[in-house]
Amino acid sequence: MNENYALLLLGRCKGIGPIHAKNALNYYGTAAQIFAQPGIDLSQSCGWNAAQVAEFKSAPTQYGSLVSRDMAFLESHHIQLLPYYKDSYPLRLKQIIDAPICLYYKGKPALNPSRTLAIVGTRKPSAHSLFLTQQLVEHAQQYGVQIISGLAYGIDITAHRCALKQHISTVGVLAHGLDQMYPKAHLQTAVDMQKEGGILTEMPLFSALHPDLFPRRNRLIAGMSDAVLVIESKRIGGSMSTAQIARSYDRDVFAFPGNPAQGHNSGCNALIKRQVAELVEDFSDIVKAMNWQDLQPGKSKTQTDLFPQFSPDEQTFLQALTGKRLHIDELIQFSGLPLHKITLCALELELKGAVKVLPGKFYQRIV
Repeated sequence: MNENYALLLLGRCKGIGPIHAKNALNYYGTAAQIFAQPGIDLSQSCGWNAAQVAEFKSAPTQYGSLVSRDMAFLESHHIQLLPYYKDSYPLRLKQIIDAPICLYYKGKPALNPSRTLAIVGTRKPSAHSLFLTQQLVEHAQQYGVQIISGLAYGIDITAHRCALKQHISTVGVLAHGLDQMYPKAHLQTAVDMQKEGGILTEMPLFSALHPDLFPRRNRLIAGMSDAVLVIESKRIGGSMSTAQIARSYDRDVFAFPGNPAQGHNSGCNALIKRQVAELVEDFSDIVKAMNWQDLQPGKSKTQTDLFPQFSPDEQTFLQALTGKRLHIDELIQFSGLPLHKITLCALELELKGAVKVLPGKFYQRIV
C-alpha cells in the first residue's frame, strides 16, 4: 500500500485520535505497515480497543474512494503531505502529545526556522493595535523570526501581510482543508505567503468548516511557536484560547496591556494579571525574554545553519531542543539519537555553554 494513501486512510478513521495513531506509527514505523497487521496485534501492541480495530479494518472499504480522490487533488494542486515521522514536519509541534499524524502543507519547506513567534488577536482591532502589529513585525525582521498566525480577520491577517512586506517567512494555520480558503477575501494573501512560507492544516480535504475546528487549529499555532504574543483581545475568544494552550505547552506568552476603562483589551490585562502572559511594551521586551539578542537579518534560517560550530549529533540535539525545555526521554524521541549519544552531547554542549542542565534530567537550550 502506498504510504501517503495509508496515512490519509488512517487519518480518516473515526475514533482513532492522534495519540493512538502515533502509538501505532512509533511501533510499526509506517502507516502502510500498520495496515499489514492483524487486529490482535494492534490491540496488544498499541492499546487499541475493539471498536478502533474494527474501524481501522473497515477503512479501505469505507474510505478508499475518498482517499483516492484526495490523492489526486494533492498531486494536481501541489499540496505536500508531511508525516509525523519525517524531518519536514515541524519539530516544535512534535513536542505536543496530540500533534497530528500528518499535515497538509503548501509553500516553501520552512517549518523549522530558528525562531518562531505567533501573533494573535481580535478580529476587530483598534487602529492603535494595527499600528503595534505593523511596528512589531518590522522590528522582528532583523532577528530572523518566522511569524505564525491563523489568517483570520484583524490582527492575524495584518501580521501576515506585514511579514510579507518585510520579506519575513510567515505561516498561516487553517481550520479547514486546503481545497478552500476562509475567509475568501484572504485568498491572494495565502497565495503570496507561499513564496515566503506557506499555509498548513491538519484537516482532511473537503472537510466541512465548523466553529469547533478553530480551537483545534489554535493548538497547532501554539505548538509551532516558541512564543505567543496577544496584541488585543477581550476576555473570551480564540486568542485567549491560544494563549492558554501555549502556556500548557510550556511556551512563553506575551501580551500588550490595555486601558481598563476602555475594555476592548480586557483579555490581555487578564492574562497579565493571572501571570499567564508577560507584559510587553515593544519588541525589545520579547527579544530580552527569549534571549534573541543576536541579529539575524533577512529570512529565517534553519536550525542546522545556526550551529556550524557543533558536530552533526550536537546539531541534531539542538534541533530537537526547540521548546523551552525537554526531558531526556523526550530528547531521545524527538532527536532519534540513542541514550549514550544524548548523554555525550549534553555534556559537550553544557561545556560549550549551549545547553543548561536542569534538575530531573531536563535540558534547556541557551543558544
